[in-house]
Amino acid sequence: MEKFGQYILLDKVGSGGMAELFKSKKVGIEGFERVLAIKRILPHLSSDEEFIDMFIAEAKLVARLSHKNITQVYDFGKIEENYFIAMEYIRGKDLRGILKRCNEKNIKFPVPLAVFIAKEVASGLSYAHRQKDSSGKNLNIIHRDVSPQNILISYEGDVKVVDFGIAKAGSQSRTTTGVLKGKLSYMSPEQAWGKTIDHRSDIFALGIVLYEMLTGERLFKGDSEINTLEKVRAAQIDPLPSSINAGLPAELEAKLLKALAREVIERYQNVSDLEADLGNILFELLRADPALSLKQFMHSLFKAEIEAELKKEMMMVEETISMPLEKESLAVQAAGQTAALRQREAQKPAPRIQKKQRSYGSFIGSLVAVVCLSAAGYFFWVNRDMIFSYFAGIRSSVNLKAINKNPAPQPEGRAVNISLKNGNVLSWSGYFEEEGNYCTYNPSGKFCVPKDDVAEINFASAAVPAIEPPAPAAATVQEEQKAPPVPEPKQAAEAAEGRLTVNAMPWANVYVDGKAYGTTPKTIEDLKAGSHKVRLENPNSPAWETRVSISKGQTAKVSYKFGEGGKLVINASPWGNVYLDGALKGQTPLTIEKVSGGKHRIKIAREGFIEASRDIEIREGATEQISVSLKKEGG
Repeated sequence: MEKFGQYILLDKVGSGGMAELFKSKKVGIEGFERVLAIKRILPHLSSDEEFIDMFIAEAKLVARLSHKNITQVYDFGKIEENYFIAMEYIRGKDLRGILKRCNEKNIKFPVPLAVFIAKEVASGLSYAHRQKDSSGKNLNIIHRDVSPQNILISYEGDVKVVDFGIAKAGSQSRTTTGVLKGKLSYMSPEQAWGKTIDHRSDIFALGIVLYEMLTGERLFKGDSEINTLEKVRAAQIDPLPSSINAGLPAELEAKLLKALAREVIERYQNVSDLEADLGNILFELLRADPALSLKQFMHSLFKAEIEAELKKEMMMVEETISMPLEKESLAVQAAGQTAALRQREAQKPAPRIQKKQRSYGSFIGSLVAVVCLSAAGYFFWVNRDMIFSYFAGIRSSVNLKAINKNPAPQPEGRAVNISLKNGNVLSWSGYFEEEGNYCTYNPSGKFCVPKDDVAEINFASAAVPAIEPPAPAAATVQEEQKAPPVPEPKQAAEAAEGRLTVNAMPWANVYVDGKAYGTTPKTIEDLKAGSHKVRLENPNSPAWETRVSISKGQTAKVSYKFGEGGKLVINASPWGNVYLDGALKGQTPLTIEKVSGGKHRIKIAREGFIEASRDIEIREGATEQISVSLKKEGG
């Protein structure tokens, strides 16, 4: 812990070749405190005029930006020989650390959350790209280093773009020809060639980040820096995201490939257009609050770290209190020793009088407290019988469910794990169904999730007490009233019924004893105990049947994976963009794995050429090859 001007440096959270990053606290008048991040350049760079100019340019640039998806800068200055920037402190992790943790735990990054993060980053970049100077001229701000390290995710589900350290506005001098700034693996092709770039370079970089979230793999990672640079310059998207993540929606892959187009003119021309497309896709993927889902995901990944940080913060509070810091001097520094503050300080009464006033006020406050406590004690003693009767009546009203004409639904009294389609798992003490939702009660009230967002429901073997909802406001209280126990209606049914959970890859229509129950994933309630015939149908594969035994009060599971499909190899001369059933898959030469069995339509197109189309039929385990020659229009 170190005092740094008007700040207290609490903990070093990172350092690089140019600067150190500290978690810090600013202390002001009347006990005002604020936790900030201090970016302080290293001492040996303080005499480097070129670097100082760049650091000052960063501070001036970012100070212009005020957006929910960009870290806010609050202060910039120099204390002794150290230049610094004071900015918003984010309690969370950078995206690189999150992806690393997912890899360590063998967890696939949820597709909806990847789309949400990319959309939020796009929103912040769009704001920066649109900034103008005081005369209304576009500043042409480019981040130039969009990468997982520079995307922060808070434990509360906020997404922030950080480190505009090499960002450049059009009014600043151009980068020296041949000098590369940024991380090689996240550069655009034009940036890797050392060419003049614009805001569309940030769009390509964001596409690389989204690819990594969706697949868990680096897009451009070579054996050496030279090899990595060559891969970036070639900008070959291989393998395609869907060949790694088979569950990726075709529309999402098409938008991603557009952001990753090698030619600038074929990319999104504005990041706001990418933001809009991602927003539309996110709406189809996740009906719940995405920020809340991201918060839950972060807490599941970093539960131990969050608890450790809270404990550490409590220890820091105690250490800060023990430091010999005078509030008056800190307040003067915080206000810059302005004339108004000096005048206010001069008008204050002498210290001796202040002490007397504080002592007198404390005496009066203590006297009032004693009187109030004495009065409360006397009231309680005189009316103790009435008070005890009142609370006894409340206890009776809570237990007497029959008194309320419209009681709230009761969760089933068994522990349950609810697996969501986004990868999260909710552990509840019980649940009930209500208007298309699965709901439960917790200490803060009722909590529900849409049934469409639930992939699977599993019950624990041991029964636990059901969570009681809050007592209804309309319930009446009758003193000394007792009611016979009300039997739970579910108990009799559960004694002779069970559940069946059905999953299939990629999907299937579900039939049980000839009755249709919809598509997978599916949980079927209230099946009679005994043997049942289950049939799964997928139009691209032969139907599959099995028999399953349902036990009383238990949940049985049926899972089946249809064939992996076939392989499709496509070549064109010259090269062309390949569309499978209307979805862009990449550029030729192209191999598409795991194409579902059945009929498909292939289209190869390129601007200035006549498109070629083919109807093909894919058989399980077979490889189909297509070779076409594209002819120029008007040729």
